[in-house]
Amino acid sequence: MRQADLPYERFVAALDAFPDLRHVELQGEGESLMHPRFLDMVELARSRGVKVSFITNGSFFTPESISRLLDAGIEKLSVSLESPEAAEFQRIRGGKLDKVLRGIEALLTARGARGLSRPVVGMSVTVLSSTKEQLPAIIALYRKLGLDGGITMQPLQRMPVYTQSYRPEIAREELSDDEVEQVWIRFRANRELRQIERERGRSGVTGFFDELMAGWAPTQRRCPWLERGLFINHEGHATACCMAKETASGFGRLGETPPEKILAARADMRAQLARGETPTACRGCDLAHYATMSKPALMLVGIKGLAHRFFG
Repeated sequence: MRQADLPYERFVAALDAFPDLRHVELQGEGESLMHPRFLDMVELARSRGVKVSFITNGSFFTPESISRLLDAGIEKLSVSLESPEAAEFQRIRGGKLDKVLRGIEALLTARGARGLSRPVVGMSVTVLSSTKEQLPAIIALYRKLGLDGGITMQPLQRMPVYTQSYRPEIAREELSDDEVEQVWIRFRANRELRQIERERGRSGVTGFFDELMAGWAPTQRRCPWLERGLFINHEGHATACCMAKETASGFGRLGETPPEKILAARADMRAQLARGETPTACRGCDLAHYATMSKPALMLVGIKGLAHRFFG
C-alpha cells in the first residue's frame, strides 16, 4: 500500500461518520509525530470526548509537542524500542537511543511538574531474532526510566501483505513458530513483568489495545476488531484491522460507502469467523489462528492474559 499522510479532512470525516467512537489509536506505518497535523487531530478527537493513544519512535518529543500532548490529555503512548543497547538500536532503527531516552525523560518530567497521571508511558517491543534474549535488559530500562504504561511485545508480522515488503535483512529477523512460543513462555513467566502489569492495572488508565482485547480468549471464533474496532487508512478505505491492509477485501470507503454499510460488511466477516472460517483478509493473522483453533495447545497456557500485549 502506498505510504502517505492521512489528510486532516479525512480524519474529520471519520469522526463525523462514527459519532459513537470512544477511543482512537492514531497511527499508521510511519512516525505519528512527523505528521504535520498530528497534534491538531489529537486535539480535535479529545475535544469530542474521544480517547487517544498512539505509538511513537520517541525521536520527536520537543517542548511544543510535549506541552500540547499534555494539554490534550491523551490516555497512553508507547515508545517503540527493540533493544536497550545503543549500537544495536542504531543498527535496527538508524536513530540514536540517547535522543529517545532524553525525550522520554523530558515528557515524564513535564508530566510530573503538572501533577498529571496521564498519558501513561510504556514500551512497544517488536521481538527480533537478534534481540529475543534482551527482555531482562528492556525491563531494567523500563524501571530506570520510571515508566508506567507497561511493556507490549509482538513478533514481526507474518501476514503476506507485510512479508512481501520485508527487505532481506528484516526477513532474517523473523522468529520461527517455536521461537515465538518460547518468547511468550518467558514473557509470561517473568515475575517482574507480572508486577509491572499489576502496577499498570492499578493506574486505571487503559490504552486502545487494552480496551480492544479485554475479555478475548482463544478458540472462541471471535475477533475483537470485528466486534468493536475498525481501521481506516489514509485514502479513507475501511478494513477489518490495522493488519488487514488490502483494500480489495475491505468494507468500503468513507465518502463513498455509507457508514452503516461499512459496519454491515464488518458484521458479515464477523459471522464468517464465527463459523470457523478464516476470512481471506485474515489469513496469516495469529489472532485469527488462535480464534479458530479447536483446542489450545499446551504452549498457549496463559495466552488469555497475554492477548492484548501479543496482538496489540
